[in-house]
Amino acid sequence: MKLSNQFSLWYLATSSVVLLLGGIIVFYSVEHEIVREESNRLKDSIELIAQQIKNGTPAEELDGGQVSIRELGSTQPTMPMRVVDTTAFYSPTQDWERELWASASYRIHGKHYLIKTTTFVGEPDEIAEGIITSLVLTFLLLMVFVGLTSQLISRRLNAPFYTTLKAIQSFSLTEQKPLKLAATQTNEFQELNRFLERMTALAVSDYIQLREFTENASHELQTPLAIIRGKLELLMDSPITDKQSQLILSAHNSVEKLSRINRSLTLLTKLEHSTYQTKQSVDLSKLVQDNLELFEELIQIKSITLKTELAEQVRVTINPAMADILLTNLLNNAIRHNKEGGAIGISLTSARLLIENTGLPPQVPTEQLFQRFKKSNQSSDSIGLGLAIVQQICDLNHFDIQYRYEEPWHRLVVDFYPVS
Repeated sequence: MKLSNQFSLWYLATSSVVLLLGGIIVFYSVEHEIVREESNRLKDSIELIAQQIKNGTPAEELDGGQVSIRELGSTQPTMPMRVVDTTAFYSPTQDWERELWASASYRIHGKHYLIKTTTFVGEPDEIAEGIITSLVLTFLLLMVFVGLTSQLISRRLNAPFYTTLKAIQSFSLTEQKPLKLAATQTNEFQELNRFLERMTALAVSDYIQLREFTENASHELQTPLAIIRGKLELLMDSPITDKQSQLILSAHNSVEKLSRINRSLTLLTKLEHSTYQTKQSVDLSKLVQDNLELFEELIQIKSITLKTELAEQVRVTINPAMADILLTNLLNNAIRHNKEGGAIGISLTSARLLIENTGLPPQVPTEQLFQRFKKSNQSSDSIGLGLAIVQQICDLNHFDIQYRYEEPWHRLVVDFYPVS
């Protein structure tokens, strides 16, 4: 949910609580004010009637309607002004209504008069109904107003944020250019932009240094490895004992393994740095056939049975070199981890590539085999980087790869158009 929508919902929720509490306050305030005003009016009416009697107006002329004037005994005590909130039967509506009446007694010209006047006022439920109706209409108006204005206001206020977000999404370390963000008048966005510019500049600097170190280290390692390999080969050609020969062969194999690790790590670094950015439509069917011809001797040496089902003209958009690395690693993995007299099955359609091979059960969960230096059999001569390279290539091209083991088959499936 968008931030502006969350603010709108919180605002409406808070407003509804405030309106509810405000409605209660308004109800009691209005009711109190009505009773107070009507009470004062009744008191004023009684005072006015008493004054009229003092001025000579006969009491009989003023008696009637909502006014009642009754003569009391001269010995009875004077009754002070009082107001009573009660109910009375209202004949026009034939129903009981809320009534206020006020009364007081006065001694005028030797007589003792009790003056009483009444009025009907609104019931609490009638007052509450009017207030509730007003609050509901106010809340609906508030919802419409907030719904219309929040989008316009948030679009204007959050414009710098979306500009910054778009710039971050398009930022790439491989371009080696620090992030430059547009100026904004909002202090919070200014602080965010300054932080992002500092961090991206630092990331670009670290990236350049790391890339230079990786390339230099890879390049510098090649020379001593080549020298060591050459020296060991010379030693193997010279007169040596069997024990010396075994030691030299072991050292030579270790140097070869180290060389493979160096090449694989260099390749992973290039993949991570998006060196293979250029993509084109590649005929995967032909590429699989070409790679199978390269591995034909290895397949025959291990007496592996090969079965293929390759659709023709399967084209995938990918960097050609990357596609070749992908197939080379998958086929090499299927041969290296196969058993003598085992089998390999390859199926290719426009949607997926399946490569399966027989072999020993994996010693670790299959999903871990895509991690660097994770091997199914720790005692094998594999360096544990082949599937990591495959995973990296699939991620860069938005392919989906899955590894399943169903005895005795190891199945690697690459979906070119995964369903999200």
